[in-house]
Amino acid sequence: MNAEIAEAQGGNDAIDLRQLQDFFARRWKVIASVTVTVMVLALLVVLTLTPRYTATAQIFLDPQKNKPLGSEEIFSALSLETGNVDSQLDVLKSINLLRRVVQKQNLLNDPEFGNPTKTGLMSLFTDLFASGEDDPKKTPTPAANSPTDIPPKELATIRRLKNALEVQRVNRTYVLSIAVTSENADKAARLANAVSEAYVVDQLEAKFESARSASIWLADRLQILGDQVRQSEEAVVSFRREHNLINTNSESKITLSEQQLSEINAKLATARAEASEKFAKYQQANDVAAKRGNIEAVPDVVRSTVISQLRQQQAEVSRREADLSARYSDQHPLVINTRAELRDINRSITAEVARIITNLKNDYQVAKAGLDSLQASVDAASRKDGSDDGVGVRLRELERLNAANKTLYESFLSRTKITQEQSTFEAREARIISPATKPDVPSFPKKTLVESLATVVGLLLGIAGSVALDMLNAGFLTPREIEQKLDIPVFATVPLMRPAERTIDGKVLDPPLYVLERPLSRYAEAIRAVRVGVQMSDVDHPAKVVMLTSSVPQEGKSTSAIALAFSAQKSGQRVAFIDCDLRHPSSTRFFKLENRPGLVDLLTGATTVEEAFTSVNGLMVLPAGTKSQNPPDLLNSARMRTLLDTLRGAFDYVVIDTPPVGPVIDAKVLSPAVDKIIFVVRWQQTPREIVQQNIQSIMQHKKVAGVLFNLVDEAQTPRYGPYAHYSGSYYNKYYQN
Repeated sequence: MNAEIAEAQGGNDAIDLRQLQDFFARRWKVIASVTVTVMVLALLVVLTLTPRYTATAQIFLDPQKNKPLGSEEIFSALSLETGNVDSQLDVLKSINLLRRVVQKQNLLNDPEFGNPTKTGLMSLFTDLFASGEDDPKKTPTPAANSPTDIPPKELATIRRLKNALEVQRVNRTYVLSIAVTSENADKAARLANAVSEAYVVDQLEAKFESARSASIWLADRLQILGDQVRQSEEAVVSFRREHNLINTNSESKITLSEQQLSEINAKLATARAEASEKFAKYQQANDVAAKRGNIEAVPDVVRSTVISQLRQQQAEVSRREADLSARYSDQHPLVINTRAELRDINRSITAEVARIITNLKNDYQVAKAGLDSLQASVDAASRKDGSDDGVGVRLRELERLNAANKTLYESFLSRTKITQEQSTFEAREARIISPATKPDVPSFPKKTLVESLATVVGLLLGIAGSVALDMLNAGFLTPREIEQKLDIPVFATVPLMRPAERTIDGKVLDPPLYVLERPLSRYAEAIRAVRVGVQMSDVDHPAKVVMLTSSVPQEGKSTSAIALAFSAQKSGQRVAFIDCDLRHPSSTRFFKLENRPGLVDLLTGATTVEEAFTSVNGLMVLPAGTKSQNPPDLLNSARMRTLLDTLRGAFDYVVIDTPPVGPVIDAKVLSPAVDKIIFVVRWQQTPREIVQQNIQSIMQHKKVAGVLFNLVDEAQTPRYGPYAHYSGSYYNKYYQN
């Protein structure tokens, strides 16, 4: 493809679709074989993997906005803020919840989750990418006899179930998707439904436990308030009996001090109720904290917006910690920083809870101080009324105290009844809306996707390999490439003549003889184009002595030289052929003149011109002659130059076959004595650098007329661009092969 790239750079930057077409036409076998190989390998890998099935269930979070027992519920409903909904994802993957599933489904004895035997590629991938926390040997085991003591085998099973579980929120809805992946389709559906049911039950139990705790606390508080009501009633009765009072309404009209005392007593009752309520809130929080209960279930803590925001941050950081822990080790900086951030949030939550409890205590102390102040005012007003009014004031005080105690008692009694009912009422805030069903198609591996990716990868690798093969192709592929690289014209592309193409009447002819038998053939026309090209290279001084050389052996130089001589002789010219390859005289062997005197004998004076030349099919041939130890000296001698001058006058055309330029210097020393040089380049074989270097070595005399592009495989050249050759069905009618 480098030839096409060079052509594109020589013209314009647009992509030539014909170049791409040629590229795929010559490299389609490579691309197809690589693609098929990758697809087969991918298929083999897919067949060795254990298929896995994924079943999905969906849960809907539905808080009870319409409270069935009124607005006096003692504990709050599930909050569906973003942070709280995301927190439910962690609840679904918590160890306690999954432990229930493991125990209920008896996964300890399951071959996949309990004690899996890892075989095949799937186990390799699992072991390679599994996080450190999934290894029971690396997971810290709780202390013995602790409430959270879990056997290592059970903990390992929980970890495997957690790895097979995927929980996510469906878009921005209140629907949670629970997916379980297993090697068995029935088991995947069963476990997905088991996790969903365990979550629903866990929510009901949490709500029931909260209601039960509140009910117990209210019952204890109700008993205390009942004792206070009974004592206040007994105090009123005792006071009446002691002072022989039957009805306070029969007394004389109320004085101004009594009216003030009545108003203060009314405020006193309100303040006492408020102080009792605030004391109850503070006492509740204090008792829960003392018993190390769930302090976050206290109503004031639940209603705190700061706690809600911190919970959202806690959920987000927890999710990020889980994600980082799955990808990195415990010592990774990101994991350490995330855990530190989570600890800071937990400390902030603890501090905020402590502040709320302190505020409850302060509110109670403020209410108590107000109550004490009103009590002091009542006492002061009572002293002002004198001893006569002291009995009435005291009686009214006892009655108001009794009324306040009754009101407070009835309020707590009502809340106690409501809480008891709530503890027995299962108001479901989470319900299964889509149970998991048995999957029909494995979720892993996805054969269609794998094969599609394998096809794409195979095509890319095949194309890349084909481009690499083109780039590694060291030889010239098109005439234009030669002209651009060497700045020398290409006279003709001489086709590769296979034996079947050179067979005439059942006899396989050598290419030079084929020129004589088929002068109008494609091969003969190419040789004729070379001869005409040499003549046209210098019209004013037509070349008579033409030398053919090449870079390396096996480029068809001698065959082309003989064919060129026969072509000129066939046109009616007087032609002489000289074999100057004194080291390996292949032309001499072609004419079967090995035992005849030749050029060496003529230059050394051992024979005459008449004896050295031999006529072959009308062509005067001067063979190499005897062996010589100094061919360059002979070729560079004055006798050689004199011989060439003599031949110029005696013949119309002289063709000289010389050795390649690369191995020896024979052609270089002879080049000043000839008129023109034809440089033979073999198609796709001779490295470009070597050709360029050897041509530069004989260019100082400016004798190189052009290039003969030899042994071109015309069956392949159409794949190397539109300038590769001038043959094919369109031109065949002009040839007679």
